[in-house]
Amino acid sequence: MASVNLTKNLDHLFISKVRIKVIKYFIFSPDIPIHLRGLVREIQEESNAVRRELTRLCDIDFIRTEVRGNRRYFVLNRDYVFINELLSIFHKSFGLGGLILKNLHNLGEIDYALLTGSIINFLPPNPNLIDLVLIGQIDVSALSEIITESEKRLGREINYTIMKPSEFILKKKRRDSFIMNLLTANKIMLKGDITEFAS
Repeated sequence: MASVNLTKNLDHLFISKVRIKVIKYFIFSPDIPIHLRGLVREIQEESNAVRRELTRLCDIDFIRTEVRGNRRYFVLNRDYVFINELLSIFHKSFGLGGLILKNLHNLGEIDYALLTGSIINFLPPNPNLIDLVLIGQIDVSALSEIITESEKRLGREINYTIMKPSEFILKKKRRDSFIMNLLTANKIMLKGDITEFAS
């Protein structure tokens, strides 16, 4: 594997609003190759600015290119060195995670809130996978409004589960299969301490 200039990677991230929009597009549309004009339409920014950001992000291997006919398409590189960190940052800033964090004060007393499942793992929607787990005394009505808004934005169903703290502790002691899988699964912690959650 070629050596990676990590400082260069950081220098090319989070400098401009256009770059944030470009990164956001690829994080939330990881399997959809797009050409320059298509991306300009999607993020509603000036063509030259978008082209510059694509060049920089290609340079650090955040996105990869493929040629189809006479068009150059761009797609997320899932093996990018900082992909997990970016997933966490952007899911906490936008989408379902962003809405949960923005509305924490309306959702009741939350001990833990985490994203998992297909929503963060580059998988197609799956009714057998839980995307959001909330542990605490949750205001179900307020949560339903957030879920509905997120489903409209994402164009997909969101699978979630709610547990009381006592239920979570009991299931963890009994080594419930769902909880054991949750402890080891790839996840983004929106609220709560990850070490305490897993202990």
